[in-house]
Amino acid sequence: MKSRTTVAIAVFALLTLFGACWQAWEAARLDSRLRAIDEQSQIERLTELSTERICAAASEMLAAERAKLGKAPDLARLDYPMPQGGKADYVKGYFLLTPDSLRVPQGETAFEKALTENATLIDTIRRKAFNPAAPVLNPNEADKVNTATQDGVFAVFEANDTDPAAPLAAKGEPSTFFAWNYLNDVVYMRRIPTTHGTAAEGVVLDAAKLAARLLPLAEPGLNEAEISHPNRFESANLAPLPLVLRPGKAVDIPNTEARHEAVQRTVRAAWFTTLLTIGILFAILAVYARLERRRSDFVSAVTHELRTPLTSFQMMTEMLANGLVPSDKVEEYHADLHRESKRLAHLVENVLAFARLTRGKVRGRQDAGPCRRLLSGVFEKTAERLRAAGFKVSVAQDAKTELLSLHTDTLSLEQILTNLADNAVKYAGSVDAPAVTISTMRSHRNLLVRFADNGPGMRDEVRRRLFQPFSHTALPGKPGIGLGLALSRDIARSIGGELALEKSTSQGTSFILTLPLGE
Repeated sequence: MKSRTTVAIAVFALLTLFGACWQAWEAARLDSRLRAIDEQSQIERLTELSTERICAAASEMLAAERAKLGKAPDLARLDYPMPQGGKADYVKGYFLLTPDSLRVPQGETAFEKALTENATLIDTIRRKAFNPAAPVLNPNEADKVNTATQDGVFAVFEANDTDPAAPLAAKGEPSTFFAWNYLNDVVYMRRIPTTHGTAAEGVVLDAAKLAARLLPLAEPGLNEAEISHPNRFESANLAPLPLVLRPGKAVDIPNTEARHEAVQRTVRAAWFTTLLTIGILFAILAVYARLERRRSDFVSAVTHELRTPLTSFQMMTEMLANGLVPSDKVEEYHADLHRESKRLAHLVENVLAFARLTRGKVRGRQDAGPCRRLLSGVFEKTAERLRAAGFKVSVAQDAKTELLSLHTDTLSLEQILTNLADNAVKYAGSVDAPAVTISTMRSHRNLLVRFADNGPGMRDEVRRRLFQPFSHTALPGKPGIGLGLALSRDIARSIGGELALEKSTSQGTSFILTLPLGE
């Protein structure tokens, strides 16, 4: 049973300690977690604000380009005039790609050369004009594309059954503008149906310069923001441009000193709780060890005190039963047996009373009446016990207590004084002319009972442990289990009083029993 209890306490202690440490660890990480949440929330909020502002600016920029291009161009003209309003710094050039020719504004020689030499871009513009959902081929990855699949996607041209000799003319209204990415550029174009197929008109924009123009519109708190083409796993978030705003990980968050301080208080409280829990666990283990030690002392003391008289009982009863005791000694043997039986009865009564008090079961105050009447009988029984042991006993009740009323338990008082008398017999009975004085006096609302003997007194280390159970160290070798004084004080407290050592010198020892007076 003891082993199971020890294991249960150890497991509970380890679980509690683990839980307390885990709580403290989580509390210590709380600040960094909250900061990460704040940073993520701030990034999402600033990204949303930045996206709205940048999208609005991009819409204005593209609207300006649409206004420059105006309505459908005159396809009958062999040249392509520069759109009204000039060319912005992020515009590489304007183009008109008909089914039979590529036209750029006069003077745009460098742009025309770059566009003409980029067959993949021309081919993609032509296919986007026929089908805006046509994929864009990255020439840097052309060697990675399956040839059969590539031919199926890019080798289909718009069917043209019109007489090539007929003049080129528009056939319907142009479509709305749409944008798509090509390498480091953005192509913003519209489809124009013609008599010879679908033409494309638009503008090639420099994505890097677009990003440089739009990035300052992002919220200042996004310290690592960038604008570029979306990668394979991203979606554009700057409509109508096919670009993406990446907020990055570095972001300025508002001042959080108040929250930080609150978190630190939580962390300190968690660590304090952890340390307190550890202290409580050690205290519980210490109390358990103390209780185990007291239980062991109790068993050892009671076993020792019971073994000696039981051995005497067994020996004397066997001698009496076998007729081995001389007739003139029989009465003496009977007296010894009676005395030992009374001592054992008193020992058992003390143990049972201590057990009742330990479980919280007390008799409570039951008797009420004048002090002299209630105490006289108790004092007389105690005096008889002492006189039988050879003591001179004097009882003195203060005249001031004559009319006072006492409400207490006389059985408890008798047990307290009996234990004090037994101690006096054991420790003061060896002096010449042993004597005990029992006196009463009044103190405010209490009645004080002094019990004093003229014994040799007690050592300092004994006085410090006087009221601890099983600490009978005054005179080694004396009978007893060291329970009388501890039990007496507990009984006194159970009836609303107190028992304390008043003094102990080489001239004697005195105790003060405090009892509450009745109303």
